Amino acid sequence: MTLTPEVLVPRIGDVLVEQNLLTTEKLNLALRIQSEERTQGNSALIGQILVEHGFITQDTLTQAVTQQILQLHNALRQANATLEQRVKDRTRELEIAYSKLRELATLKANFISNISHELRTPLTHIKGYINLLLENDLESFQPDQQYALQVIEKASERLSRLIEDLILFSTSETSSLQITKEYFDIVQTGQKVLEQNQVGAKAKKILLLMDIPETNCIVNSDQQKIHWVINQLVENAIKFTAPGGKISIGIHSLENNVQVSVRDSGMGIPSDKLEEVFEPFHQLDESTTRQQGGTGLGLSLARKIIEALGSSLSVTSSLGHGSTFTFLLKQ
Repeated sequence: MTLTPEVLVPRIGDVLVEQNLLTTEKLNLALRIQSEERTQGNSALIGQILVEHGFITQDTLTQAVTQQILQLHNALRQANATLEQRVKDRTRELEIAYSKLRELATLKANFISNISHELRTPLTHIKGYINLLLENDLESFQPDQQYALQVIEKASERLSRLIEDLILFSTSETSSLQITKEYFDIVQTGQKVLEQNQVGAKAKKILLLMDIPETNCIVNSDQQKIHWVINQLVENAIKFTAPGGKISIGIHSLENNVQVSVRDSGMGIPSDKLEEVFEPFHQLDESTTRQQGGTGLGLSLARKIIEALGSSLSVTSSLGHGSTFTFLLKQ
């Protein structure tokens, strides 16, 4: 087919009829001629046929085609202008929505922070009086009273930890997470975490292990926050590991880094849920009958802390075969 301006204009015959430059009868005749041409292997355009058979002049065809091309051009330009304005409007709407989301996030973080600090004061008083009672001679209490005091003490300790997690979360949300780096032995930190969790592990008959090198591993990081992260990972592993299972803290040198991992033989995480475990206030088991407690902040905070230290916290898992959480620290 010869490349001519007519190729750019659809249904030029109908346009000519609408402009009273061609009768319907002549157009139909030209269309039949075009159909016959195609059966013979020719692909003549309808405009060419109209000119060749004297139905219109070449000038008439050229003017009609030119006019249609100009109309298409103007329509395209108007469509582009409309689209550009819609994009601008949508962008402005998204910017406003994003601004509101940031305001809501700030309000949420401030609310959590304020409530947490307000809860901390009365809880301190409660813990203080519980300690006073426990420091006295427990023999003056009845067995059920002693048990009640011990339950209250455990509950207050748990509540205290939840409040501290909320405060830490609100701090991380406002990008004011304070990092204090120092050189320390990460092996000793791992051992302290194991000692700290022995009671909870023994209660479920879970074996806690250390997979460490023969020599010490000195890293440059925030010792307090790294201890918190490893402890959170171990506590989480104990929570989701069945009795008789095993949890190990691995520490291995990799060039200028130290790889820290917490591996468990627990229930595992579905592959499509691996990133969900790091979402704040999120539990994989969201049913009203879920067995494991917690706010769903631990892993989210752990990732935020590790990212604030310039690294990343990742997880690999297989259903029924446990999970492994891993991050790197600079030596």
